[in-house]
Amino acid sequence: MTGEAESEAVAAYRAMWADTEAAARSADAKHPRLDDHAEQNALWLLQDVMEKARKAGVTIEGSVVVEPTVVDSGKDKVELQDCIDGSKWVQVKPGGSSDGLSGGRRRAKATVVRTSGDKWKVSDLYWEGVGTCMK
Repeated sequence: MTGEAESEAVAAYRAMWADTEAAARSADAKHPRLDDHAEQNALWLLQDVMEKARKAGVTIEGSVVVEPTVVDSGKDKVELQDCIDGSKWVQVKPGGSSDGLSGGRRRAKATVVRTSGDKWKVSDLYWEGVGTCMK
């Protein structure tokens, strides 16, 4: 069962990033996909990123490259570690100019839990500053 739990948790984590990319295109903290695969602290963090982008007058385009690995797992909870690469996730200012969104790699940690209804969601998400993860 643990292997299946790990696979489902990793899939939920990857889906959370796809949801985040969709929300970032409009910098919408209330985007309907943001809570599809994130809850609690992870959802709050992603909403905060969207709100800060909106206040700065930018949207974010491109994609985040993720390579999560399982560091601990159980039936209903999986801990992940990642080296997220945001160098292709760029801020777009009004008028279409863009610049890197802090670029580089960051060490990240996530907790993915099985929720009611047997769905997996990222409940905690934390990332460090640029340059904290080398590959």
